[in-house]
Amino acid sequence: MALRIVQITDLHLLSPGEQLMGLDVEARFEAVLTAALKHHPDAFCFTGDFCADEPVRAVYERLRPRFDALDLPYYLTAGNHDDRRMIREVFDTPGRDDEPVYGPVRIKDRTLLFLDTSPGITDGGQLDWFEKAVRDHPEAPIFMHHPPIKMGVPFMDGKYPLRDTDRLVDILTADNARRRVFCGHYHTPRLVSQDQLDVFLCPPTSFFIQPCEGEFALADHEPGFFLLEWADGGDFRCVEYQVHLNGKAKKLRRR
Repeated sequence: MALRIVQITDLHLLSPGEQLMGLDVEARFEAVLTAALKHHPDAFCFTGDFCADEPVRAVYERLRPRFDALDLPYYLTAGNHDDRRMIREVFDTPGRDDEPVYGPVRIKDRTLLFLDTSPGITDGGQLDWFEKAVRDHPEAPIFMHHPPIKMGVPFMDGKYPLRDTDRLVDILTADNARRRVFCGHYHTPRLVSQDQLDVFLCPPTSFFIQPCEGEFALADHEPGFFLLEWADGGDFRCVEYQVHLNGKAKKLRRR
């Protein structure tokens, strides 16, 4: 059965009206959401960093009715600027207190696997669960905030990579099956293939960074999102869209 998912990441929201590094991140996010809905997805996947700096409960409380109004299934994973407890309390995600937010999701006839990398590692026994989940669902796409491998973006690879990834990468690659991982965190879109592993970096709705710089430097780009499509026959495509603040989207590339 065909499946169409929108991935949105790295909102970095503040209080309404506040700007982040000169950007109206609220308007950028709203423009992306408006444009993405026009593609009639089956579900939305939000891959973390809802808050701009420190986690703010009011951000999640503002997002909950906005997400509910989509009238579509939506799924969350936390980023390094998020608070698991706040997300759990506002969105009723499974688990308790500040436990990792992870698990399987079933959409139509396809299973998706979510990992919680918000502390910069995959903690809390997730990898024990994940090892079995990958065996049970070898074709499942995986959603997480941090990419599991270095992505050739010097600033992020050097300063803010996912730590202690040896076992995670072993689980992802042990069976030599083609596997797709969808992430955010790096604030620049990219696809990196390593062996049978394809890691997709979704463009942010907030700010972009210069992908080739060793120090933090902003890049001037419109916000974006990924449209992920699985055809009836199993073929897959990932289309990156750039969104103008009037809500119109431009297709940039197909991967």
